[in-house]
Amino acid sequence: MTQFPLNIIQLDTIDSTNNYMKALLKSGEPLKPYTVVCAREQTAGRGRQQRAWHTEKQNSLCMSLCVPFEGSPSITLLCALGVHKALQHFCHTPLEIKWPNDIIAHNRKLCGILTEGVNGYAVIGIGININNKVFPSDIAHKATSLHLLTGDAFSLEETAEKVACSVFEILEAHHGKADESTLRLYRNLCANIGRKVVWQEKSGVATDIDPDGSLVVSFADKEEKISFGEVTITDIY
Repeated sequence: MTQFPLNIIQLDTIDSTNNYMKALLKSGEPLKPYTVVCAREQTAGRGRQQRAWHTEKQNSLCMSLCVPFEGSPSITLLCALGVHKALQHFCHTPLEIKWPNDIIAHNRKLCGILTEGVNGYAVIGIGININNKVFPSDIAHKATSLHLLTGDAFSLEETAEKVACSVFEILEAHHGKADESTLRLYRNLCANIGRKVVWQEKSGVATDIDPDGSLVVSFADKEEKISFGEVTITDIY
């Protein structure tokens, strides 16, 4: 894995590392290449669909990085592949990607990713359950952590560096746009493919990933490309 000269901004407590990164970009001050914002605690972390993201101080990893963004929606898939590669390094349990960018193990969520655009950049927020041993009752049935998967304790700082370098590496190698090789890899890792899914109260079977990053779903009446909204997998979440 390529090592990058990371500029890590370490915070103790912040509402959201994505909010902090976006404020930096909007300030007009030059931002050093490979800047990564990490926080030991988030008070208002969020994922896709404005869902709250649970963090546990010193046990959860909250981080954001940014890259110039040229408008390809498939950048989300590349980010998921980068994070997946880094996390798979730490555990023997096969990890999957739930479209578009949750990293899951044994049908439970290990990591969530939120990509937002601002001032010509993509801000990539990554939340990973690292050393968590228990979760709140409302998510305990669908969450896991590296510790629960391996029994080991992990350094948040070392994990952040490996994840950031892995994401920067794949984004630079493919210029922020998924090509056929990365799409093929993503399809092989995607937990949705071949499974029954529900989108906007309609049930169907996920069949493919479109080059633009959309999930292709075969419904009873027609095939559709899904590019937004929540897609649940039957018997997962």
